[in-house]
Amino acid sequence: MQVIGLHTRLKPGLEAEYERIHAKLSPEHEQALRASGVHSWHIWRDGLDLFHTVVCDDWADMESAMAELELTERWHQVIHPLLDMAVSQRGPLPLVWQLP
Repeated sequence: MQVIGLHTRLKPGLEAEYERIHAKLSPEHEQALRASGVHSWHIWRDGLDLFHTVVCDDWADMESAMAELELTERWHQVIHPLLDMAVSQRGPLPLVWQLP
């Protein structure tokens, strides 16, 4: 099991739209994430900055499984226009410290 931290950044003025989209994530999307090994995914927002914590079996396997789905392409078409992709494409954050 892995715990992954991610950081993404919204484009200014799109905070409400981002939250609206996530308020009604489709059951199909949730099922796909769970089938790809995701146990939980939390997102916190501080202004334009989004901090994600993902608990999954294996991050690389999850990314590969999700990349094969047409659902993922549809999701990217919706969500990428809201994000500052220059900042949001950095991948998992390095772990600095944890309380075991």
